[in-house]
Parts: sequence; C-alpha cells; structure tokens
Amino acid sequence: PGWFLFDAQAHYTTGVAPELVEGGQLLALYSAGLDQRLATTLTGPSSTQSPYVVPVASATGVKVTSILTTGDATSNGYKMVGIPDGLGAFDNLDGTFTLLMNHELGSTTGVTRAHGGKGAFVSSWVINKSDLSVVSGGDLIQKVYNWDVATQRSATTTSTLTFNRFCSADLPEVSAFYNPLTGLGTQERIFMNGEEGGSTGYAVATVVTGAGKGNAYILGKFNPATNGTGGTSVGGWENLLANPLAQDKTVVIGNNDGGTGVVSNALVVYVGTKQSTGSEIDKAGLTNGSIKYINVVGNPEEIVNTTTRATNITSGTRFSLSTTASTTFSRPEDGAWNPLNPNQYFFVTTDRLDTVSDGLGTQVGRSRLWRVTFDDIKNPDGGGTIDLLLDGTEGGNMFDNLAIDKAGHVLLQEDPGNAAHNAKIWQYDIATDKLTLLTKFDPARFGDTNLAATAPFTVDEESSGIIDMEDILGPGWFLFDAQAHYTTGVAPELVEGGQLLALYSAG
Repeated sequence: PGWFLFDAQAHYTTGVAPELVEGGQLLALYSAGLDQRLATTLTGPSSTQSPYVVPVASATGVKVTSILTTGDATSNGYKMVGIPDGLGAFDNLDGTFTLLMNHELGSTTGVTRAHGGKGAFVSSWVINKSDLSVVSGGDLIQKVYNWDVATQRSATTTSTLTFNRFCSADLPEVSAFYNPLTGLGTQERIFMNGEEGGSTGYAVATVVTGAGKGNAYILGKFNPATNGTGGTSVGGWENLLANPLAQDKTVVIGNNDGGTGVVSNALVVYVGTKQSTGSEIDKAGLTNGSIKYINVVGNPEEIVNTTTRATNITSGTRFSLSTTASTTFSRPEDGAWNPLNPNQYFFVTTDRLDTVSDGLGTQVGRSRLWRVTFDDIKNPDGGGTIDLLLDGTEGGNMFDNLAIDKAGHVLLQEDPGNAAHNAKIWQYDIATDKLTLLTKFDPARFGDTNLAATAPFTVDEESSGIIDMEDILGPGWFLFDAQAHYTTGVAPELVEGGQLLALYSAG
C-alpha cells in the first residue's frame, strides 16, 4: 500500500540521440498517508496487538511497528510462541525476507518441536518487505547432529535433544564462513546460538539455506568438557558472533552469561580453519579449531568493589588470548562486530539493577559498553586493547542485547528483570560518544516507576534480539522482539507473551 509509479517528461533535445527524441524519467512514489506519517506507533497487518514498545516523548524520527504477537498465526496455521529472543534475517530477493527467531524456553516447557524435543527452538518466518505482513512460518531446526567426543567430529546420525534457553543469536555475513580468494568455506547461511542455561552448555550452528537446511550441529570444540583438552567447563552462551572478514581463518567470539570454571562470565575466542570438504559446518571451520579466553592484563575480574561496582579496567588496556585464564566480566551478554572495522568487537556487561537511578533503592549497578580492538584479526593471538565506552553512570540500566549499524550507531536494549524499572532501548553514537534514549515499554500495559502494570501484563519485561535491517529494509530500520513475562491466559504451547517489532530511527 502507498506505492505509485509515474513518469516525467523533460522536453529538451540538446545532446539527445534521434532515437531517444527527448528527455524523461521513470520514478516510484511512496506515500504513507497523513495518518501514518504522523504516527509513531503502527500495528502491522499480521499483528493482533499494537506495539508493546513505544517511542519516548523526547525521541524524534522514531517509529515502532508491531509485526506479530504471541498466539498470532500465519496462513499455514503456525503460531508465534512466547519468550522470543535472538534474531537473524536474510533477503529472499522476491519482495520478502526470512526472519529467524530464537525462543528462550526452558528445556521442559512448550511442546515437542520439529527436531523431536521440547524446550528452546528457532522459528522461521517469511515476511513481506512492503508492509511487514507475515506470509508463513515454521520450525527451522529439523535434525540435530550431536558431537562425538571420542572422534572429535560431528556425529553422522541424528539425536533427539532438548535445548535450554536460546538467548541472543547471530546470522553472520557469508564472508564470515567463505573466502572467495581461496574458495574455502561455505556460502550457505548458518545461524549461530547457544544454551545460556542448563548443564550441557551446547553451542549450536544451524544451516539455513541449501540442501542441509534445518540441520543443526552441536559445536563441541567450543566447550572444554567436549573439545578433547580434558577440561570440564561448559559455557553459558548468550551469543556466538562470527567475525565477518573474509579469510581462511574462522573467528568466533562467544559471550558467557554464566557457565562453569574458566568459561564462567568469560569472552571465548574460537579460531578454526575453513575447509573445502565435509558438512557445511565443517567447511565453515566450526569443527576443527580451538578456544582461548580474553584476558585483560592485570584484571582477573571486572568488578573490584562489590558495593560500588567499580572496575580497574581503563581504556587502552592490553588484552591477550590465554588457554588457561580469563577475565571474569560481570555478566557479558550480547556483542557485535563493527561492520566498518572488522578488528573491533563491541559487547555489554549487564551487571545488576541500579535502583539508585530510579529512586527506588540503594543498590548500585554498573551496566557497561565495551570495545575490544584486535591488533590484526588475521592474527587474533596477537591480542589488542580494550576500551570502556559507557561506564554505567550515563543512564542505561542492565544492558543485554545490542546491534551496530553502518552509520556508527550502537542500539542497546535493557533487561531489568522483574522490577519497576521500565525496559528501554538506547542509541549510542560511536563518533560523538552520545547516548540517546529511543523507546520504552508501553507504560499503560507494563507500568513504570511508581506505576503498576495492567493485567495480564506485569513489570517483568525486556526487549531483545535487535538486528540492523539496512540491507533489507533500508537505513535506519531494525527488527527486535519483546518478552512479556506473563502466563495468565497463555496456552501451554505458547508459554509466555511476546511480540516481534520493527524500529525505525532517523538518527
């Protein structure tokens, strides 16, 4: 809706070939209509609910559209399940795009999915670019291949596994797993995620395109307990982020919001080598590498004062990659590689709720934004430097997920948990060091400081999974989801409330 084609007649002949006669042009016009141009929140054609997240009054050029709400079904009957989290998207080149969505379910919740187990899973949706209407949906994971610890290879037969809490996710660029100069790697798309909870700490890669679509592989090389080194630790994976630089090395950073032993609250750096044979995961270099840990020189722990949450890590401090020691950060959650500089990796530490800033208590929290810069990502073992970009006093509270666009903006999402603090989305400008508030959850539903929530909604909410959609929808567009942690009136299949949304930010 709103699209028109027209042409322009330019009645000049100078320099125009006889065949062409005169000047002219074919153009496209889009008009959203006055009501849509003025609106800051829109309900998409496939959503039964208006947006759970709304622009704040101070934000300019910000719009939010609800795409799909928990319980909404597509034409094939597939329903959106609750606790949506990490996202990934790619263009289908036919006017639609495919969206992949983690669901952060516990291993015993929900219903049996296509791969044979309950618990966490990944849904896949086809969505029209023109109006964000949802065409169809289904489960992404169809088969699961476990890791054979004895042979240090992927199993050749499938297993029925249940997964525990898929959180953030990454759909890396093709360049992350394919080097066109050597032909090594794979050009198929691979969706990366992992278990944040439970005892297995599975890191997972699922093939999204090609003949192996729907095949999920356990990445045994990412955990000391399964990678053949004799260790016992496992991760509490918030996300697995593959570096986008095209090279024969495959570099992935895993953020651990939990885990055990040396992996606990650590940044894990996996380095493998791309191959020309094997499964798509083998070709991608995800099955033959080894892991090391970011170890900030002189700082075994981020937090040096448990009351004030002070840190001794200062900008410019060197870090190395160690096989035995890791800096323990205060809940390192999501991260992202800088699309403008492949040597730079940004991540947040959630820490704990700062009740002082809301005037609700005396507990100090210091959620921070960090940047690590490798000297040369082609030689990650060389280490680099770490910078503290936001120290936790600027206004943000419990940062969880993030995305970086090509304009140098870092979008930051809060997860305050079951608290009166209303979860927000912020925009950090790398060049200017400016932090701007964009959105908050709808106070009429979810409440706010000194404002109660309206049933069935509660004050337990978070937005998550934000991804940059510039390559598909244009500059300024992002997709994200909302977790509405209520169960009243929610069918067991759906588990909890939730919503998929689009965000446009002109700045």
